[in-house]
Amino acid sequence: MHSKSVMNKKSYGVRVRHKWNLFLILSSVLFFLVLLMGGYTWYQSRAIPELDEEQHEVATLPFDVRSVLGAKTSPNATPAISIRIPIFLYHYVEYVQNDPGRQKLTIPPNILTSQIETLKNDGYSFITPNDLTVALSGRKKLPQKVVMLTFDDGYMDFYTDVFPILQKEQVKAVAYIVPDFLDRPNYMFTFQLKEVAKSPLIEIGSHTMNHYALAGMDTKKATYEISQSRKVLQDMLHLSINSFAYPYGSFDLPAIQIVKDAGYTNALSVVPGIMQTQENEYFFSRLRPGYRAGQTLLDFLKQDTFKPW
Repeated sequence: MHSKSVMNKKSYGVRVRHKWNLFLILSSVLFFLVLLMGGYTWYQSRAIPELDEEQHEVATLPFDVRSVLGAKTSPNATPAISIRIPIFLYHYVEYVQNDPGRQKLTIPPNILTSQIETLKNDGYSFITPNDLTVALSGRKKLPQKVVMLTFDDGYMDFYTDVFPILQKEQVKAVAYIVPDFLDRPNYMFTFQLKEVAKSPLIEIGSHTMNHYALAGMDTKKATYEISQSRKVLQDMLHLSINSFAYPYGSFDLPAIQIVKDAGYTNALSVVPGIMQTQENEYFFSRLRPGYRAGQTLLDFLKQDTFKPW
């Protein structure tokens, strides 16, 4: 009788411990799920509103910039080096459905691959802004056919879609990063940018701290946006950041001067064109290749004048 009582007590104790362990496990799982959902909600709350590039874009040279072009050139000056080089402008490279606004800034990964292969097969070499700046100074001669691939804003798909394509094709490109957008929905995480920046194929450029239009901006604010973004990226990546891209293509003479004073050696606009010279070294022209590939893309590059979109 005594033995049976002891057995019942042990059995009861086992059941209690089992229930308690189960309770602890379920509580831990519930706590983890709540923590996970809270983290996800917080992460989503940090999302950046969609950038309306088309509506705010400035694709013509500002009047104050046009007014000084060539003004300092003396009659006996050595002609500036001029290179015919298409600089392609990309934003998203991904498959997009049911989002007309985003689709305007997107090409699918297979189109990017086709464009790269078209250019490679036609004898083009791929360079970065650093390469172009050195060539325009006369310190380096580029191949006869060169092209530059530029990707603005630092979207997540640069890491997931573009970078693998560049690695597979072994071609160079430049990514323009907005530091305050890192680690937010739709953009690269810092660890991804660090991985990309280690590749000899990738040059990293700055795109301001917060992607603000710079034309007419208060000098103090513009200086922070331009200079601080370079400093943050250099401290983060332990690289020299030499190239800058104007958000929305918005700039003026004061913005150009701030870019120069911040230590950049070149800057890119969205003014359409294919000739790059020392005169436009701080507002290089860019082109949107769109969905063009094959002979259509090559015929497109034979033009001398281009439309913004």
